[in-house]
Amino acid sequence: MKKLLMLLIKFIPAIQMAGMLVNNTLYYLDACRETSYFLDFLLGNSIITIFLIYLCSYIFNFCMWHRTIVTANLINLIIASIDSIIGLPITDLQLLVVYYIVSSVSIIIASIIHINKKL
Repeated sequence: MKKLLMLLIKFIPAIQMAGMLVNNTLYYLDACRETSYFLDFLLGNSIITIFLIYLCSYIFNFCMWHRTIVTANLINLIIASIDSIIGLPITDLQLLVVYYIVSSVSIIIASIIHINKKL
């Protein structure tokens, strides 16, 4: 059971990021609202969940690339929260591009960290 918990904690940030990008893309394309709502419910993010994953990452001594992806999820979540509460003066397409840029940069950084760790 402990191994399953560690595997879930290890891969949930990547699953969250992929789910968030797919869900935001579906919202932008206005395709399958029911699927978007279901994915939002299933893979929904919250700040408490992100902090719990950070805490587990430190407790189980996961490497820095794991925290990089969790940080990208936090940044995307903060941007989405600011947009929904205050409203950012950008179009939906620009907001979607920002999500993809944040995710891409974090994946590149995580990959560099992971490759340098192997050397």
